Amino acid sequence: MTTVTDHEHPHRSGSWRRVLLLPALTALLLAAGLLFATAAPAAAHDEIVSSSPEAGSTVSVVPGEISLTFSGEILTDFSAVIIEVVAADGQNIASGDPVIDGTTVTQAVQPGRTGVFTVRWRVVSSDGHPISNEYQYTVEAITVPTSAPTPEATEEQTPDPSPTSTDTTGNPGHGEPSGGGELLPILTVASGVIVLGGALVVVLMVARERRRRDRAAAAAAAADGGPADDQQQKENPS
Repeated sequence: MTTVTDHEHPHRSGSWRRVLLLPALTALLLAAGLLFATAAPAAAHDEIVSSSPEAGSTVSVVPGEISLTFSGEILTDFSAVIIEVVAADGQNIASGDPVIDGTTVTQAVQPGRTGVFTVRWRVVSSDGHPISNEYQYTVEAITVPTSAPTPEATEEQTPDPSPTSTDTTGNPGHGEPSGGGELLPILTVASGVIVLGGALVVVLMVARERRRRDRAAAAAAAADGGPADDQQQKENPS
């Protein structure tokens, strides 16, 4: 019996090699496809591109809010967006809910705090995958200037007194005599005339009353007799 070897039939040996190599190539292609399929979504994750205050920065003004900007739009589900601003004492000074506007997320913070702050954020990328990270910024102590004014500032802030004694508008100022002072001499003269007139009237009335009594007495004396009349005329020659 004659044995047939692969050397005698080389075409059979090449067929076996192709049969064994085909599953290996297929497995390799499947593995590469799975690798690219998992790597593509990972590469599509959004990332933070800027922040205010910037990471690692030192600012002299206490910020009223924290702003984060990402490379893609953030999902607007508020439950998926978490921003914490942690002070050095461990207190979270974030105030209220974050505000999402396209690719920017803004978080209000409590005012008036200084020191080192840690911003911890977690958002959901536009591809549906959550991303998170943290960074720090520093607010330096604010120096309040003294309120003692300089002599120049005092001189500039002191208003010039308004001239009340040289008021030419005719409006009387505070402590200035009103226009009624010009009538005071006239009122004095009028009062004197009234007083003198009243006194003159009184004198005339008294003289008239006296003459009336004299006439009555003379009439009574004439009725009683002549001597009395002569005596009355001697007492009152007028």
